[in-house]
Amino acid sequence: MSTTLEANIHGRQFRIGAPEGERAALAEAIAIVEAECAVIAQKQPTAEIERVLLLAALELAATNPAVEADPRVESRVLAMTANLKRALAATQAN
Repeated sequence: MSTTLEANIHGRQFRIGAPEGERAALAEAIAIVEAECAVIAQKQPTAEIERVLLLAALELAATNPAVEADPRVESRVLAMTANLKRALAATQAN
């Protein structure tokens, strides 16, 4: 069974599906990302969402290097990274 969680980042809402067993870990990760994005958005209020997300990802990666990454979480992060890269490329193409 799957659960849908929501992330609110820089004024936009994202829905993320998670298997029931991963719900708590994903909810915690969402809260961390939302908080980091809020800090960055406050410093750079005119920044586009893609930039806010990228800067948050870089900050979190630099301050919390993975020791033993859970492969389920790692695959989700890789998928989100691919989505961000596509969004950035589309933004730059416009």
